[in-house]
Amino acid sequence: MDTARKESATRSKYWEKTQASDLSGGVYDPFWRDLPYADIHLSITPDVLHQLYQGVFAHILTWATDILGPKELDHRIRTLPPFHGTRHFKKGISALSQISGSERKDMAKIILACLVGRVSNQALLAFRSILDFIYLAQYPTHNAETLGYMKDALATFQKHKDVFIKLGIREHLNIPKFHSLLHYIESIRLFGTTDNYNTEMFERLHIDFAKEAWRSTNHRDERPQMVRWLERREKMATYEHYIKRHIPSTFLTDTSSSSHDRTGTGEITIKGTPDVPSASIKSIEAKHSAPGFERALKEFVNKHSIQRTSQKDIATKSLPFDSVKLYYTFTMSRVELGHTEVLGTSLDTEVVKAKPHTGKQASRFDTVIVLDSPEAEATGVEGL
Repeated sequence: MDTARKESATRSKYWEKTQASDLSGGVYDPFWRDLPYADIHLSITPDVLHQLYQGVFAHILTWATDILGPKELDHRIRTLPPFHGTRHFKKGISALSQISGSERKDMAKIILACLVGRVSNQALLAFRSILDFIYLAQYPTHNAETLGYMKDALATFQKHKDVFIKLGIREHLNIPKFHSLLHYIESIRLFGTTDNYNTEMFERLHIDFAKEAWRSTNHRDERPQMVRWLERREKMATYEHYIKRHIPSTFLTDTSSSSHDRTGTGEITIKGTPDVPSASIKSIEAKHSAPGFERALKEFVNKHSIQRTSQKDIATKSLPFDSVKLYYTFTMSRVELGHTEVLGTSLDTEVVKAKPHTGKQASRFDTVIVLDSPEAEATGVEGL
């Protein structure tokens, strides 16, 4: 840029010289010219939402569609069984016009399973390695070992990526957002994990603070109304926080409507009215394919009894009841890393289902892994 300025008498000449050197001619006197300890290129940090999901994964999805065809891919997606933690796209994905970041994440969870058996091992390795990189890049903590995993995943993709050119899907792979993957490890070393500079959180705040505020107005002279609405939300959230902290009894759970199990990592909620008010132990074992339920229930009751029975005598001991209330679902509130309850916004929730076959409705039993030990509180990031 300095050379172009010295050799140019006018702005137009400067523009021509910078363009010939693949430089932005729009910047004539950059603000960072005399900053002694600044590297302006480091201000461009990775962005998981727009670079990985709306960029890299969008390409991956397009290539998968080109290989299988939209009808075949939609068919495979529709036939996937509903499962806890995954979204069931009942109509496939080809008809979707605008795809949000959350929908991209849901697609990333299932796309690999839809490719098995229809693509070559080389293509499958390329798809899997780039998905590995996307998930590894979102780790809430990193060390030399996990960064090594990211490096290996990227190396595997680089090794097998030519398959897309051989298949005629791409003429080249000179794609800027794929080039950005080369800088992720360096950025994590310099600035910490990617949740420090991912725009997803601010996209979420745009909904809470701008879109919701706009909807609350009459859409005429909306700015003062939006500001007033936000001020009131802030005051209510502040007052609620104060009450919870100083008068906790005010927020005791109403057990008549729901049952809550508050933990350090979120909240488990069961609705007040059971799906089956009185279900026999034998019917639960049969309909829920849980032959060990009675034994487990006896062990649980014995564990909390004043007079405990030895393990070998538990099987012969009868339960103090013949039936129990049966609930088909419970809700878990998940606490994301970096999440803050701003203006009373709710936490992300997931519904776990254990529903037997009824009529034309197929049964669904979600799998939940539970850490029932002191280690549960110390696994991963403390408190999560």
